Amino acid sequence: MKTNTSFFRENTAFLIFLFIFCWIFILKNQFGVSKSWEDFAFYPDAPFWFFLKVVFIFWWVSFIKVRINKSSKHEVSLGKKYVLFFGVGLLSYVVIGNVFGLVISFIFDTYSRNFGSLYHLVYKNIGSVIDFIIFGGFSLAYLYYKENVVYQKQVVSYEISKAKNEITQLKAQLNPHFLFNNLNILDQLIEEDTERASLFLNRFSELYRYSLYSANKELVLLEEELFFAEGYFKLMEEKYQGYYQLNIEESLYQRQVVVPPFCLQVLIENAITHNKGTLKTPVNIMITEDNGIKAVNNKVLYPKGRKGNGVALANLSKQFRLLAENTIKIHETEEEFEVVLPLITTLKPT
Repeated sequence: MKTNTSFFRENTAFLIFLFIFCWIFILKNQFGVSKSWEDFAFYPDAPFWFFLKVVFIFWWVSFIKVRINKSSKHEVSLGKKYVLFFGVGLLSYVVIGNVFGLVISFIFDTYSRNFGSLYHLVYKNIGSVIDFIIFGGFSLAYLYYKENVVYQKQVVSYEISKAKNEITQLKAQLNPHFLFNNLNILDQLIEEDTERASLFLNRFSELYRYSLYSANKELVLLEEELFFAEGYFKLMEEKYQGYYQLNIEESLYQRQVVVPPFCLQVLIENAITHNKGTLKTPVNIMITEDNGIKAVNNKVLYPKGRKGNGVALANLSKQFRLLAENTIKIHETEEEFEVVLPLITTLKPT
């Protein structure tokens, strides 16, 4: 059990509520026994003494709850546990009240007045039961609320931790994917043109430096991601000169929004992978703002078709669902393929 100081400090608001309710309760009882204003009598100290009894009920219920939770070896539903708290608390409160009353009666020699009459004894115990039902009920409802708040925080904390782990796993899949594809291109360029291969390697090293920089980040500034996407496209131009074209709306560089790392690079790579651009029919990739960040490209499909596994877009969609509670939108026609990324307006990247 916590110290008295921490007990009162942590439950100040509820104790204030109990104190106010005690005043109302005493006033209501006084009005009930008074037949007129002249007959009405109110003793200012009465609510304070009654409040002490109510505080004991609250403390006793809290104590019973802690002790049962510690001693319980079996999993019991929350509802059954609180019924047990209430039953044990009520029974023990009545027993403690009678024992305490007996001790006081013997000390002050008032046993015959307090326990000599069966009616008075029954009346006293019924009063104790009613007090416990009211204020013990309040106490258990408050303790249930506190326990539920803690539980909800634990659930939220678990979900956040789970989401972060999933995001880390998704990024771990994209990063090697980016590395593997570009090393394949470099391998081809080395055989075709060593000078272009050297230029490609220099640009690739700059981009991979950004990749390492953003590896531990869930979100980066859109401006940073746009520069990275441009750099990535320049790498692709080293292999596909004139076959693909990239146009980015200038206003996007001024938007104070954040995005997951590599999201635009994934869309550009997707357009290049699934479309056979040529000098006569290049693939035009447009990145604009339209109810989000829209990437659209015309379709110049391979004659036999080229099926991808869809992992990159699926991972991207899952990242946005975890980070923005919204998913990407994909729209496809005979002529165009379009992906819209939802806006995330958090100004500071994590």
